Amino acid sequence: MMNHHLCRNLILLLSLTGFSAYLSGAGEDEWKFEVLHRKTGLPFYGLLISESPNQVVFKCIVRKPGSPTLVFTENFEKSTIQKIERLPEPERNLLAAKLDALAKERERLATTLRSLDPKSVAGKNPVEYVKLEKAIWPTSNKETAFSYNSQYFTLITNSRAEMAQLAAIQLEQVYSAYARTLPPRRINIKPTSILLTNSLDEYQAILKTSGINIKNPAYFDLNKNQVICGSDLDRLINSQEEISLFHSRALQELQKKENDLKQIYKNKIPPDLASSLLDNRKKIKQADDKNLEMIQKERKRLFERLYHEAFHAYLSCAVFDPREGEIPLWLNEGLAQIFEAAVFEIGELRIGHADKTRLESVKLALNQNALPSIKDLLTAQPALFLVYHPSEKETSQRMYFASWALAFNLAFKQKILGKPVLDDYAKAVKSGANPIACFEKLTGKTLQDFEKEHQAYLKGLRLDGISNAK
Repeated sequence: MMNHHLCRNLILLLSLTGFSAYLSGAGEDEWKFEVLHRKTGLPFYGLLISESPNQVVFKCIVRKPGSPTLVFTENFEKSTIQKIERLPEPERNLLAAKLDALAKERERLATTLRSLDPKSVAGKNPVEYVKLEKAIWPTSNKETAFSYNSQYFTLITNSRAEMAQLAAIQLEQVYSAYARTLPPRRINIKPTSILLTNSLDEYQAILKTSGINIKNPAYFDLNKNQVICGSDLDRLINSQEEISLFHSRALQELQKKENDLKQIYKNKIPPDLASSLLDNRKKIKQADDKNLEMIQKERKRLFERLYHEAFHAYLSCAVFDPREGEIPLWLNEGLAQIFEAAVFEIGELRIGHADKTRLESVKLALNQNALPSIKDLLTAQPALFLVYHPSEKETSQRMYFASWALAFNLAFKQKILGKPVLDDYAKAVKSGANPIACFEKLTGKTLQDFEKEHQAYLKGLRLDGISNAK
């Protein structure tokens, strides 16, 4: 779950930028909300989930016509709440039903890609699809793509419509998470162009046209304010469609064979023949499951790459003007990793959890005294994060894990990312000031003291993002 300090930044951002529709909860069909009024700060609109003597769980809902509904669940201490305006029971039930339908519809979008059957949503009335426009695809100069326009980005993709819908919804939500963690500082924000290709060949073709020769499957071009991301997901899906059709015919043949055997043996098929039929069905199911799992993993990797590169883009176009200030590479990469691991559960985005793989790797490195120290991070040269030779991969990985760990501490324990002191830090780093002195001013502690607390924090950190460290 997200800290409501971060959510407060989103509400403040929306009010400052004039999106009153977000604040009032207004949507195209005027959803009615319950309202949680705090003793300080702007109210939250949504649905009361549960209430105990000391705490309230509230599902916050943010809506704007033409954009995906944003949903995030928060815990509020009773002592911080002034009052809660509750809906009559019939209207509460209606709102809960709308949220349930929204979650199912988004899951159906994801399932469509898993099931590889575009007809699986045919004939249904979706609660919410984002508005896609026809667009010109760069390598063909023809209207063969979809586009979606948002405040912070413009998505252009030549992938299938289901993929375009899912990408637009999840990018919209993850950008809102960027804004909650690091509210925009720049006034004139130029949306980042995000090109999502339907094949790695298309991706390489676009890079070649731009004179870029890299092997990374995603890339952020700072000068063009453009994210380019490639994936073989469409090829895998097309292949799976053919395999599924073949398996469907094979199952029909097995069923026909079983019916013939039942007729021949008067419904008492010999055990060896029955076992053969069962084994063949199991093999088909296992093959289908394996192929679908491969597609799910590829889709997960695709969105991780998108979130990672989009964060770098957001940082440069909405937060820090590169001419005035910039956060160092370790923090930039550390935060990008946090958002790369964002979780979408039944239509709801969640950050603040600790990524399992990274957390286990960090704790193992700590136990082996192999995790780079904070001083190592602060004084590291950019080359340590790059891999030019296989022998450099281990060092690069350790730097990334250490960056993730320190960024996680700053974001969710120290909660300094939305504060003015971060602007001062970025400007000081840009000016070439001593990186250790800059960090000590940022945290208000000596490097030695913070390092000691940081290691204890990491050793006690759990998957839910809470540390047992005292």
